[in-house]
Amino acid sequence: MQIHQVTPDEWRLWRDIRLEALGSDPEEFGSTLAREQEFGEDEWRARAAEGLKLVALDPGPAGLVAATGEPDGLYLYSMWVRESHRGRGLGEALVSAVLTWAAGEGWKLVRLRVWEDNLPARRLYKRLGFIESDDPERMEFRVS
Repeated sequence: MQIHQVTPDEWRLWRDIRLEALGSDPEEFGSTLAREQEFGEDEWRARAAEGLKLVALDPGPAGLVAATGEPDGLYLYSMWVRESHRGRGLGEALVSAVLTWAAGEGWKLVRLRVWEDNLPARRLYKRLGFIESDDPERMEFRVS
């Protein structure tokens, strides 16, 4: 398994795994498959260029995660692992790669949103050091 940082020229890689994620687990995202299927190359390139985009390759795309800067910290989003690859450490590897990148870039706080009933994801984030925030659907990590 390899964690790969997507470049704008690899927009198709990001598009394909993102659309698969939206089709597989639509309730976990703040967008829809139908909406993002309408995006053209320019939109996908722009999205691939924004912030950090990572794909787990095993050997082909098996998961993804993204992060973008906000005024109050780095926001981790779009965390997803293909069902056939769950429980094999890909999610942990993806989130850990974001945290390593965040530390290298000087971020002090990483935040994310996770549904209260998504217990596997919440356990993953807690294992990696995320703590609950005031909002029950948000967690955060203090970068050391």
